[in-house]
Amino acid sequence: MGRMRAWRRNVAERAPDSVDLVAAGGGSGSRAVIVEALRSGRRVLIVLKHADARLAGRLRRSLVAIAGAGGGQLRIVTNAEVVCADGVGGVEAVIVRHTPTGRLSAVNASAFLVFDDGS
Repeated sequence: MGRMRAWRRNVAERAPDSVDLVAAGGGSGSRAVIVEALRSGRRVLIVLKHADARLAGRLRRSLVAIAGAGGGQLRIVTNAEVVCADGVGGVEAVIVRHTPTGRLSAVNASAFLVFDDGS
């Protein structure tokens, strides 16, 4: 059972390689933007500081239901923070740090939004 937990933990840490939008924070201020992106067929990554997987699951289900989108378009990473966004003439890459391990993940992204809502 310990190996399965480790595998699940590692899967949860991984951010996707490429998305259309990275949103830091998942509160009410970000939901309208995320829903619109999902409705437009864009791939979205939400980065949350908290580690509550149940809350992230509820957020995911509600956003997918409201947007009427496929769940494959939305990924939520918990217990993480965006540490850098960079590009030439616009956002091209976002670096996400998984807080407990310090592991960094680079994500190709065409848009990055920060929502200061305590998430």
